[in-house]
Amino acid sequence: AAAAAAVVGGVMGLSPTTAMADGSEDGLLSDLPPEAARSYLQYRIPLQISADYYMWDLQGKIADPDSWGEINEIFQVNNNKGQGNPSRVERDFVNPMRILGLSMPPDVADEMRDAQFEFERAAQGITKATKGVRRDLPVELDPSDLKNAQLSWEKGRLAINSFFASLNAAVGMKEMTMIPPAGPNQTKEYGRSQKRYFELTKKTKLCQNRGGPTLSQAWGGLMITGYLQDSCGIPDLEEYFYQR
Repeated sequence: AAAAAAVVGGVMGLSPTTAMADGSEDGLLSDLPPEAARSYLQYRIPLQISADYYMWDLQGKIADPDSWGEINEIFQVNNNKGQGNPSRVERDFVNPMRILGLSMPPDVADEMRDAQFEFERAAQGITKATKGVRRDLPVELDPSDLKNAQLSWEKGRLAINSFFASLNAAVGMKEMTMIPPAGPNQTKEYGRSQKRYFELTKKTKLCQNRGGPTLSQAWGGLMITGYLQDSCGIPDLEEYFYQR
């Protein structure tokens, strides 16, 4: 999970000039304010990776109370050395949503802001339901907590999908893939590769571990230069995004 966070943080520096390298049509991008087009090209890949995480990592952790300690961590603000770094949810979901919403024309911005606020409320619901439950702290789990955590996850899924729908409409492309409801055919309906997601997170984690804290701090710059792809075998993120 931490590995995926590193990937998301790193790709935010992707250059818009390379974003359409697959030759796809640019939809309505040229009709949008320049800042809106730039924000879309910058944040679409990290947001899709975050959606992959929400589906294939977070959903499974919510279903397993033994993993709730890990859930608590992604909602916590990291006050390491007083720097007050944002929580993972803030960094990988809320902040990109906020930046994209602020860059868009008013009618679309209102829709996106509503979806962002819905997601934040859902995230608070997950935090409330799972707080204080950890594998190493034996506590009696209230069955309603599991139900409320799963219900909040579902509300968050709908909020992400609403945000993606508004974003797709604004740019005139259907590049952002929405998360299907839970069920036996969920991955098939999603149409993205779970195997590729876990390969991406695994290789990113290995690369982080090789470089240690120094590499982690310089992650964004290294991702921009392509150093990580060359030295660690991390997949091309545009190919990962398009799943081609």
